[in-house]
Amino acid sequence: MTLLKGVIFDLDGVIADTVPAHYAAWKRMFEEEGYAFDDQVYHDKVDGRRRFDGARAVMVDATPDRVSAAAARKDAYFLAQIEQGQFEVFADTLDFLRACRAEGIVLATASSSRNVRLVLEKAGIADEFAAIVGGDDVANGKPNPDIFLLAAERLGMASDACIVIEDAISGVAAAKTGGFFCIGIDRSGQSQRLAGADLIVASLSELRPCEIEKLMKK
Repeated sequence: MTLLKGVIFDLDGVIADTVPAHYAAWKRMFEEEGYAFDDQVYHDKVDGRRRFDGARAVMVDATPDRVSAAAARKDAYFLAQIEQGQFEVFADTLDFLRACRAEGIVLATASSSRNVRLVLEKAGIADEFAAIVGGDDVANGKPNPDIFLLAAERLGMASDACIVIEDAISGVAAAKTGGFFCIGIDRSGQSQRLAGADLIVASLSELRPCEIEKLMKK
């Protein structure tokens, strides 16, 4: 009996290299608002979170209206880059998608970004996914597990029949809280950030669906 039936992918940093666009948009917005922003702030406070939650985590002394306006401006900066095609799809992810399809494994995307479908459509791979869930589809964003649980529900599966592939601290926490086997992908050489994952890899080229099943059974 096949244990692995579904794979749920985060978008940013897992499927698409949108991190430079996100980082630039966050940096521009925060500096306009008078807040310091660097790699540490990005990874600890905004990476993997919904736009408003990320802005609020840094702008702790700001009113909700100011945070909302700043978050919307960040989104506009990000979308301008995406519309210009300023991102790439990771080749190792495309190969892993093909390997999953060959095994009859169905795929979903669960991203904190409300722009997840736009990015997938721009990349020409939206049809690869049986379910696409964005941050605006759930009331509570990562590290709450709702987004992954909804993706599994839309696939018609329980969490123990799916794996989640994530590259963010909040995403790993969300996956584990939701009862998923979680693979952390570390493309930055800072694997300690993802210590909560069941398995950490530097590239999806290291993975085969049959090997993941063996790990899930342990």
